[in-house]
Amino acid sequence: IARGMWQGERGSEESFAGRQFSATRLLNVPQSISRPGVPIMIGGGGEKRTLRLVARYADGSNMFGGPDQLRHKYAVLAGHCAAEGRPFEAIERSTLQSVGLFEPHPFQPTTETPDQIVDRFGKLAEAGVQHVIINTNDAHNPDAMSLLADKILPQLRGIEPADPTR
Repeated sequence: IARGMWQGERGSEESFAGRQFSATRLLNVPQSISRPGVPIMIGGGGEKRTLRLVARYADGSNMFGGPDQLRHKYAVLAGHCAAEGRPFEAIERSTLQSVGLFEPHPFQPTTETPDQIVDRFGKLAEAGVQHVIINTNDAHNPDAMSLLADKILPQLRGIEPADPTR
């Protein structure tokens, strides 16, 4: 439905009939600024359904886990992409990671030094992660944000993600 609404000047204006939804005319005025449409990200790592939907419809995928888990999920996603006839490289790969600089986080129960965070994120890049979304309880702490901006982000900028399909 969304892709049809983002086509042309007003949408495809075609009808759509699916199992859950139907529309008599796919119309979107005014059109989105992003062309060919707003990027679609699907979060989750369910191997049978979710990753198949990512391969079929998504521009990006966001998953949880460590390097070994994500490497495995990317292999499953690559298989679904092959079955859909879609290049795996067309899907942007991100992960949500918890960081505890001064305060532990429920999903990262210990604090970490900047070097430990850079090392952990480097291993994620080796697994094929292209972007890390950070979740932290330290967001209110200016010292933590300065540490993140001054000591961690500069080291991460030069890390290139590996191709997980190799």
